[in-house]
This record gives sequence, C-alpha cells and structure tokens, in this order.
Amino acid sequence: MRTILTSILLFISILSFSQNPLSEYDSKDVFEQKGEIYFRLENAVNDAEKLTRIISIDKIMGSDVYAYASEKEFNNLKAGFDFNFFKLQKPSELIKVQMSDSPREVLDWNYYPTYGAYLQIMQDFATNFPSICDIDTIGTTVENRLIIVARISDNVGLEEDEPEFLYTSSIHGDETTGYILTLHLIDHLLLNYGIDERITNMVNNMDIWINPLANPDGTYAGGNNSVNGATRYNANYIDLNRNYPDPDPNDGPHPDGEEWQAETVAFMNFAENRNFVLSANFHGGAEVANYPWDTWSKLTADDVWWRFVSREYADTVHVNSPNGYFTDLQNGITNGYVWYTISGGRQDYMNYFHQCREVTLEVSATKLLPVNQLINFWNYNNRSMLNYMEQALYGIRGIVTDTITGEPISCQVFIGGHDVDSSMVFSDLPVGNYHRLLKAGTYNITYFGEGYLPKTVKNVVVNDKTTTTLNVKLWDGTPIPAISSSDTLITPNSAIQFYDISGGSPTSRLWTFEGGNPSTSTEANPVVTYSDEGTFDVTLIVTNPIGSNTIVLEDFITVDDGIGVKEVSVHNINVYPNPSANGIIYIDSDDLLIGFSLSDLTGKSILEKGGNCNNSVIDLSFIENGIYILKVQSLSESRIIKIILGK
Repeated sequence: MRTILTSILLFISILSFSQNPLSEYDSKDVFEQKGEIYFRLENAVNDAEKLTRIISIDKIMGSDVYAYASEKEFNNLKAGFDFNFFKLQKPSELIKVQMSDSPREVLDWNYYPTYGAYLQIMQDFATNFPSICDIDTIGTTVENRLIIVARISDNVGLEEDEPEFLYTSSIHGDETTGYILTLHLIDHLLLNYGIDERITNMVNNMDIWINPLANPDGTYAGGNNSVNGATRYNANYIDLNRNYPDPDPNDGPHPDGEEWQAETVAFMNFAENRNFVLSANFHGGAEVANYPWDTWSKLTADDVWWRFVSREYADTVHVNSPNGYFTDLQNGITNGYVWYTISGGRQDYMNYFHQCREVTLEVSATKLLPVNQLINFWNYNNRSMLNYMEQALYGIRGIVTDTITGEPISCQVFIGGHDVDSSMVFSDLPVGNYHRLLKAGTYNITYFGEGYLPKTVKNVVVNDKTTTTLNVKLWDGTPIPAISSSDTLITPNSAIQFYDISGGSPTSRLWTFEGGNPSTSTEANPVVTYSDEGTFDVTLIVTNPIGSNTIVLEDFITVDDGIGVKEVSVHNINVYPNPSANGIIYIDSDDLLIGFSLSDLTGKSILEKGGNCNNSVIDLSFIENGIYILKVQSLSESRIIKIILGK
C-alpha cells in the first residue's frame, strides 16, 4: 500500500527528469557512474514480452512499463526500441529509514537492521533456541556477504518424515518488506513454540527453512549500515530473478545471457541438496500472490490448487488489513504469465526443476517502507503466512519402501491424467517420504522406482486442507521369500514339514536347516527330523529369472524333551487341562510363579502376565481354537509347554 509521502516523492522524482525518446539519451549521462537505473517507458505495454528479454520489468501500469536496467541492458534497449523514456528516482532513495545495529531494537520492529545486526540476530536465534533452531550458511555473494537460513524443527538437523518448507525474501535487494516479515516470522515461531498449539504443531511436523535475505549485496549496496540506496540487482548488476535456468527450452539454462551468479549457484545447490515441498519468494512493488507459470501461457497441472491457496492468502490478508491492500490484478492473485512474462525466474525454476511448489508474494507496493509501517504489514500478513506454510501438511503423503527388505527407496510419484510439465514429485531418502499437494478430488497414483515394477493405487480421495496417508511397497520382481511349517516346537527325534510359500514365482530354492536332517534341501516342501534339543535357524534362498532373495528365521525351531500335549507335571509346575475345551487353563506351582506368556506357532505374542502367586487361572476363550506355546516362569523353573485350545 503506497503512502501519501511515497506517492508525493515519486511524483516529484518523475517530474525531475525530462521526457524524450530513448535515442536522444547517452548511457554515460543516464547512468552517472551508477550500476543500474529505474525508469518508465511510455506506451510500451504491447511490447512487454519482447522487453522482458532485454530489461528487468518491475511492473506494468496502464500502458506504461516500469523497469530496471544495467548499462549493458540499456544499450540493448536503445538498439531495438525508441519509446519515450522517463528516468525515475530509485525506490530505495525515496525516503530515509532508521537503521539499528542493536538486535534488541530491531526485534521491536521499529528499525531496519544493519548487516551486522542481521547476522547477529540470526545467530542469536540459534543460540537462544538450540533445540529447535539452527543457522546454516548456504553460500556467499559476489562481495562475500553471507547467504544464511534459519532451520526450525522439533528435532532440528534430523531427517524425518516431514515436509520441507522454504520462505525466502529480497532476491531483489531493494524490496525489503519481506526481509523484515520473514525475520519477524522466525522470531514469532521460536517465541511461541510450546505455547501456541498451532505453531507447536507446525514446528513438530515440518522442517521449516527461512532465508530473510537472498541478495544482501543488493540490499546493502549503500553500505552495511543502511538499506537506503539498495539496488534491485546484485553487485555485478545482474537481476538474480532472471538468472536461473528456464523451463522453456527456447530460453535454456541462461535465459538472460549471463553466467550464473554466486547467489544463483548457492540457491541451486541448496535446492538440489534438499527436498522442498512448498516455498514462497517475497517481493515488493505490488500487492499480489503471483503463481506459476511466469514463462509459459499454458497452465500448470495444479492450476486449480494454486488459485485455491493464493486466494486463501489474499482473502486472509483482506480480513486483517485496511481496504485497498493486496487487491492488485484479480483482487490480490494472478497467474504470472497473465500479468507479464519473465524468463529465468526462481519461481518457475523451483517448480519445474525441483518439483517444489513456489509462489511469488508481492507484499508491498512501496518497496522501502517507513519503519512505522513495519509492524502494520506484519499484522496484515502473518496469518496468511502461517496458512500457506500449513498447506505443506496437506494432500497425499507417505513412505515408499522395498517389499522385501523394508528399506526406504526413492521413486517418482506420478498422477496419470493429471501430471504434466514436471509436476510429479519424488520420495526422498533417507526416509523415503513423499508429499504431493493437491486440490480435493479422486486420483490414480503410480509409483515408479528404478529397478522396481510400477505400482498404481486407484481412486485415492483427497480433501482440501486434510492429509491422506498412503504408504507404498514396491517390488523389484525377484521372489519374495516366505516360510511356513507344520510345527515349530517338538520333542527330539520328531519331524517337521516345511513349506515354501514365497511370492514372485520362484523357479528354484535352497533350504538350510540348522540341527536338522537333512541339513539342506532343494524341494518345495521338505520333511526334516531333529534329534537334539536346542533352538535352530531355518534359511531359504529362492530364485526366479530376475534374481534371488534370502530369508533367515532365527531360532525358529525349538526342540525340547519336556514338551508334551498332555497334562504335565515337571518338577514344580502343573498346567491343566490340556487340551482345554473351554479355553480355561490352570497353572499350579510348588513355589512362587513369576509370570507367563502365550504366543502362536509363528512366535507372535498374544498375552503376557506377571505372577507373584502359587497358582493362576488363564481365560483364553477370547482367542481362536488351535495350538499355542505357553512359557511359564517360577522361582525355580522355566518351562515351555505346547497347549491345545478346543476339542
């Protein structure tokens, strides 16, 4: 929202420069040894798509184009066009703002921080909240300033099944409202963790990253002690938001014709090493949520979802701000290309190359706000900022694992009939988690993993602002080993029949029976005799034309001379009746019973109970009839008994 003071100063600045065709200007006179200029081109809107490939368009008002240019860009502009040219005073020079090098003063939100104060504030966040906040340097700028991020999570630094979220601001160095908003957000999250239920839930269930200042060289172009004189461009006078690889193959990896800048490389590496699900890039100069694409007229696969979350941001702002704020274009939202197209923007780069849903949030028509408005803009936006963050928790999420090993795997998660233009997502190691943000609907989802057979889950229902959990196992086509047996607990010199119940159509197998006779077999269902007491492993290797897998069941077979199916009296323990027709079992002991446990023949625990008595009655009528293993412990004995429930 533009203040009266800012409007007056802008009007004066416009009048202070003459209006003439571009051809009448010499670049040396226009630039006056400065690296960038701000200007207006009269009646240039019809050529905006051509102009955006030469200069850095800031906004379009009516038929006029407002833009920035380096001297090189200005000369290229003159070579192709001859619009009437108005040189304007730079937005960062319109007012003088108060600065402070005191972190405490800055955190009262009445000052802009000096560069030194910014670094100290970020470090203090980590120092004061070490269990939930860490600070990381992701790179350095052309002039060796630090590009830093705050990471906030309940187990900060650990990779968990949580969506990764990113806020970043001021890639254009003179657009500083988002710089303060994101600093304020970090402070707000840390101070309210464990107090505010909503914020606590977000910190506990998300991996939050916040970079308040993406272009510190531009923001502090006038020196480390002031944001006055800030530049849009970096120290090499390159627009960083035109410096990324573009999805349009006609634009390619260097759409602006420049080498990737140090700041660009830092963010590209950062995005490559993380798995961001959702992000937003704060800008200034307008008041609108700008969603992708910027480079193409075609819509994204998730255009309906984008309009839904952008509308939520704008509508929530409207409830918490004066009339007229955040109402640009379609009442506060716009498709980027519909507004004006750009190439090499970070929004499209993140969406296309990293499958991260990123939006551009233009939060202030006035690029450099007076300090007495900073808290107002926080009040206008903070609820919307939290709403947008929470979207990372919704949609479809889950963990993808290997059917045989149970280990997490990386795979593509693709929605047939929906996904286009790199809108699929991927499960991420080491956890194997994926997060697919979606508008309400019913979807068929296919999982593609290298070396695995595709798997499609049909008719998955998604509702707005809710989470659908879908864990998936992928199979590589090799056999899935599984074993069954006629018994697992026998007396010496008894026989057990084993069964190969493996999946995946094995064509051959090799059994190994520890303590058994025979000790190996290639039969599907071998019979094995055990002579000696003890516990023994069983191993099965199964093979098909694709490969082989092994299963080892440790201590699967127990051979014990004291095991029987009749009522037993072994030293001091009596168990009866056995079989039990009604499921009631009695245990008597000459000395103190410590406890007992019941399991089925696979070893699955059914019941455990402590003792400290001389007898006990067990009611097992709640379980199915069959054969079970009862382990009884007294002060002097530990016995394993096979019991039969049912006639």
